[in-house]
Amino acid sequence: MFEYKTLKELSDLPIEDQQQYQIDKAEHEAKLRKDELTKAIEDAQKNNASKEDIGKLQGTLKAVTDELEKAMMQLKSIGEKGNASGEKEGLRKYIQENSEVLKGIMANKSNAKQLDITLKSTQGATDIGQRDDYAQFLPGTERKPVRRTAILDLFRRKPVSREYIKYREENVVTRNAKFVVACATSTHTTKKTWVNRTVELAKVRDIVDICIDMLDDYDFVEAEIRELVNESIYLAVDYELLLGASATATDMLSIDFISSEFDPANALADFSAATGTPFQMANIEQLASAMSAQINVFGQENKWMPDTIILNYVDYTVYKNLKNLNGDKVILTLSDGTNTIAGLRVVTSPIVARNTCYVFDSMQGEILDRQMLTVKTSFENNDNIEHEMVTLVGVARLQFNVKIINRNAFMKCSDIATAITAITAP
Repeated sequence: MFEYKTLKELSDLPIEDQQQYQIDKAEHEAKLRKDELTKAIEDAQKNNASKEDIGKLQGTLKAVTDELEKAMMQLKSIGEKGNASGEKEGLRKYIQENSEVLKGIMANKSNAKQLDITLKSTQGATDIGQRDDYAQFLPGTERKPVRRTAILDLFRRKPVSREYIKYREENVVTRNAKFVVACATSTHTTKKTWVNRTVELAKVRDIVDICIDMLDDYDFVEAEIRELVNESIYLAVDYELLLGASATATDMLSIDFISSEFDPANALADFSAATGTPFQMANIEQLASAMSAQINVFGQENKWMPDTIILNYVDYTVYKNLKNLNGDKVILTLSDGTNTIAGLRVVTSPIVARNTCYVFDSMQGEILDRQMLTVKTSFENNDNIEHEMVTLVGVARLQFNVKIINRNAFMKCSDIATAITAITAP
């Protein structure tokens, strides 16, 4: 441990010992100073001091270290000169003349912030490579546009518990009541027969393989992949529900498949310009009215009540902005805030081709739901274990059901422009 000496004690020492004493004293004083600065930096960091204040303290510590090294070199040089001259007084005078650096090191040691040090370099933000690695990450994931399952949402769901569903409906019905005179004999053929129908469920599946490491390292991945599988399945169902070919019993029954094509000249409700009762200056509203009227007539104005029209959003926008020759809007029954045409709720979807539309009674259809969409994980698919993969499997079992008798409640128009022309009076 270093011990301080008085001037008398120091002067009594040999020249070499005086030199070593000065070196030891400078090292001791500098160490104390460095310890003070180090503690001041630690306290500043604990107290959340500003980066600027901490930087000044760190700069001061570096300057003290540099000055100490310089002082040691000077003192060694002093010792060499003193030994060469052999003069005790010359050494003392030389120390006094060349020890200003040591005085600067010790000045104001009780207040670190008052020590004024000129830094040789400046630390800036550009010294941190890839600074965006330390960015704040906003929560969530911004998603690309995806269409709503607008068609699927139109129909009520009915839970079922079997692969096959049967229902009964009337087949042939004869009503033959007659007026008779008094007690006269009469014959009647009133009768009905029934038929059983069978519906088979459809299955929709989607599969995604994911590396287990990815699930462990990134907590957002599993939730987003599950959501992706859910959307993929529901969007497939929504598309097939409207436009599916329905080629087999295990395909989804589709609105397009069961809908009859609008015929302006249908004998039961003829709106054609040639033989029926056409409309003046017809547009989509008159077409929707004509399709609705035919469905009502087919249902004996009792069985079905059309409530929905599906069409492309662009066609709907053009319809809302139709104007007459004076530049006035011609759609008087439509409020811009209410999506209706001819009393029918309007449903638009990107999967509906332009210049086509569907009109129907949505109460006549239902979704038979055997298994609501579930997403399960499996480690046993193929070589999953070997490659540390997990397979996400999404499955839904359901079917769209419209009883055969009620399929006349669905109608489509495959060419709106042609149909409008056909129902417009010359």
